[in-house]
Amino acid sequence: MAIHTNLEADLRAIDTINKQDVQFALANDAARMMSQWTDDIVLLMPAGPIMSGRHAIAEANLGVDNPEIVESSLDIQEVKVLGDYAYEWGTYRYGSRPRGSGEIVRVSGKLMRILQRQSDGSWKIFRGISTVDPP
Repeated sequence: MAIHTNLEADLRAIDTINKQDVQFALANDAARMMSQWTDDIVLLMPAGPIMSGRHAIAEANLGVDNPEIVESSLDIQEVKVLGDYAYEWGTYRYGSRPRGSGEIVRVSGKLMRILQRQSDGSWKIFRGISTVDPP
């Protein structure tokens, strides 16, 4: 059974997740980013298969040479809390390069996320969908 809090506290908690998402991306800390996801997260990415389950996503990324994120921002336009779920949508931007050096590649797009209140009253990202803007 979920613990219900007031709307202002819920919005602050969700804002903290968004700020930490940017912080953890800039720190290139995938484990901390994924700690903000539910175990049964589903991600609908702009290309590729549907990604389902935090553990499976982490396993799929093992040994993958991910680029270094050097710029990251979220611009969330709306957050709406509906009981134990909330949705948010907005835009994102990030810049990455091969680890260590190289030219920065910048990407932007739109995103929508559904968050779920956890049994301890905290919030986690439950579902996510993103697009990529044309270059």
